[in-house]
Amino acid sequence: MIAVYINPDSMTKAQYDQIAAKVMAGGPPPAELKHHSCFGEEPKLMIYDVWESQAVWDGFWQRLQPLFDEAGVKDANPLTMPVVDMIQP
Repeated sequence: MIAVYINPDSMTKAQYDQIAAKVMAGGPPPAELKHHSCFGEEPKLMIYDVWESQAVWDGFWQRLQPLFDEAGVKDANPLTMPVVDMIQP
């Protein structure tokens, strides 16, 4: 599993909502997405995901990156790292 952290220079709730709506219009995210959260305070929202594999994330990012660009979110540059442990109640 991998963790994905997206910490753009700036992302508002309206920009996030625009991206999320377009993602869902293209069908739900792959089942390999194990966790998704958007957090922080405007105008500096961030995203944290957990994905089953780097390969699946890479494929999804190809779909997602243009949506960030369309919404005007700059420097999304996801940081990926291995998940060492994940606790799910």
